[in-house]
Amino acid sequence: MRKLLLLVCFCSLCSCATILNGKKDKVYIHAPKNTKVKFKGEDFLVKEDHVAIFPLRSKDTLKFELSNDSISTEFAFPKKTSGTFFLNFLSPYYVGFLADFTNHKRFSYKRNILFEIDSTEKKFFSPNSEPIHFKRNDIFIYTTPLKAIDIFSQPMLTIGAEYFVTDNISVSAEYGTVFTERLGSGRNPKLRLVKDKGRAFRYELKYYNLLSISNNPRVNEYIGIESRFIRYQFNEDISYIRELEEIAFSIDETLVVHKSVNVFNIKYGLNYPIGKNYFIDLYSGFGIRLFNIKNPGRNYNPETDTLNDDRGHFDYRRRNVEGLNNNNHFNFTLGFKFGYKF
Repeated sequence: MRKLLLLVCFCSLCSCATILNGKKDKVYIHAPKNTKVKFKGEDFLVKEDHVAIFPLRSKDTLKFELSNDSISTEFAFPKKTSGTFFLNFLSPYYVGFLADFTNHKRFSYKRNILFEIDSTEKKFFSPNSEPIHFKRNDIFIYTTPLKAIDIFSQPMLTIGAEYFVTDNISVSAEYGTVFTERLGSGRNPKLRLVKDKGRAFRYELKYYNLLSISNNPRVNEYIGIESRFIRYQFNEDISYIRELEEIAFSIDETLVVHKSVNVFNIKYGLNYPIGKNYFIDLYSGFGIRLFNIKNPGRNYNPETDTLNDDRGHFDYRRRNVEGLNNNNHFNFTLGFKFGYKF
């Protein structure tokens, strides 16, 4: 009996849909203003853009009626499997699936459904009831325009490709290359020790439409895991004070900077279609940024020399000095991509 009780507890703790989902789902009905939604004997009014209904999770079809003035149309949408059900792949031996299979919480319905009125046919219709604009084997080619004008780091030209393994899951790879000199890098043109150059690689895994925050049926929302690997080479000018036999004097030096940056982020994004094939991808996220900086052949010694900014304002060039900026940092990302779907 005790072993049976332990087995039940073990399974229930791993059943993601049973634990994370409520008994009722939430469905947003997007329709013209003043449309009435009749569901389970109750009337819900669309006051602005949409109204929410809360169907009981089950294997039954979701049915409701829309009416506006003299126009009335009935609709039925089948249930689907909730995204939280597949989190059981993370459970030991996948035992979470066994518990969820006996619970209707594993079911869900379309989160956002858009309706319009056909004035000719005198009925409602759903022009885009599915928020998913991608299908398995779709390819999305994109670039990141903000990287080309990045004055805070190093402007880069980028090109990337996103491939959809399933309707909801995609993998992407992106390459970037330096095409211009770094702003403020090596301000003395006569002391350019190396040529400014650099490259970057970005890899990302996305899961689309697991959740809906925007409440817009035309938008694909996703959760992503991103990794970026950036390698730079450029010149940097520093000024420091050196003391020899109680005599202090200033030295200006041009450093060679070999900079490696590894970034790991968790992201939330919105992929919005423009026309039939073009898309804009807006994203934000947070993670960690790991630095590794080398200054081969430098004369500056951080143990005995003092940077001039130590006695005045903070000089951001110290970020490129070996030994002063090799720590890990919190990373916040915000940007957008633009591309074409084949």
